[in-house]
Amino acid sequence: MDSELELLRRWFEYIAAARRGYLETLAKLPPSELTRDRGASFPSILDILAHSQGALYFWMQDCAKFQFPKQEGDPNAPPSLDMLKVDETYIQTQVHRVMAEMTEADLSRTITRVKGRGSDHDCQVPIRDALWHLVEEELQHRGEVNALLWQIDVDAPVYNWIEWRHAVGQIKDPPA
Repeated sequence: MDSELELLRRWFEYIAAARRGYLETLAKLPPSELTRDRGASFPSILDILAHSQGALYFWMQDCAKFQFPKQEGDPNAPPSLDMLKVDETYIQTQVHRVMAEMTEADLSRTITRVKGRGSDHDCQVPIRDALWHLVEEELQHRGEVNALLWQIDVDAPVYNWIEWRHAVGQIKDPPA
């Protein structure tokens, strides 16, 4: 049986692979579809993805044992698909490093969540809870983007856990 850390590492590998599919799908759409206010959790599809990236960036930065290198660009600029692609490469590089350096004991280490950053009070959050929260956050917003894509008759790049595990050789075909 895999450790919790190994399972979390796989989840973050899967998230990265799925995100690549969304960026490829969105690249085929006209910019007006990406930026139109759809009345969702964040106004546009690009805004939803930018929020999801921001959550990943901020929580992972708190979990890291190292300082993230300075990220280029204006954090207050409205998101564009090109910007999200650049940010995704940067963020996934940092996530990969955080997860590679993490130990099982680190999962119990706490990080401070201050009032105002999506929290109504200050608290100490175990890293394991922050990482599982990021998995939940990713799935929530991915489902939301799927629904918005389906509303405009675009096939969402659904890439499920089992398909991914099969593609990376973690689930084998039965013997012939």
